[in-house]
Amino acid sequence: MDTQSGGTDAPGTLLAELDGVWRGEGVGDFPTIERFDYSEELSFDVRASESLLHYVQRTHLVDGEPSHSESGFVRWLEDGAIEVSNAQNSGRVEVLRGKVTGRPGAWTLELEAHVLGHDARVLQTRRSLRLAGDRLMYVMEMKTNTTDEPVLLQHLSARLTRSS
Repeated sequence: MDTQSGGTDAPGTLLAELDGVWRGEGVGDFPTIERFDYSEELSFDVRASESLLHYVQRTHLVDGEPSHSESGFVRWLEDGAIEVSNAQNSGRVEVLRGKVTGRPGAWTLELEAHVLGHDARVLQTRRSLRLAGDRLMYVMEMKTNTTDEPVLLQHLSARLTRSS
């Protein structure tokens, strides 16, 4: 099923496959920081009657030290678009929009930030999530004013497995 032409229920049907808890590992890197490895727990709670998912993401560095966390909502809109709004422990807030394409059990969600707040260093973010059965992979890219040339660069990538 191609959800771009599948009607307004299609995005919600696919995103509902995220319901539950996902765990795995990731890598962070950027020109202004040292590369780091992290573990992650990402939980989604489907609220179909509200046409949204609530999510909570928590990461820890390999030494067990808490790192990044964020919480937010994923909404599917009448035009088939997906909107993600989140608040992060650093104080940054984002609203991202995009589309989901694919079929049940194998889809991709591409998102780009339309609103960034409370972090003047970050100029743009982009996220790509790919579901393949019980595996969820993502890449997060960002453009900042802290690099010599502000271009979108990969910052995070992770592979998670459904644990419940």
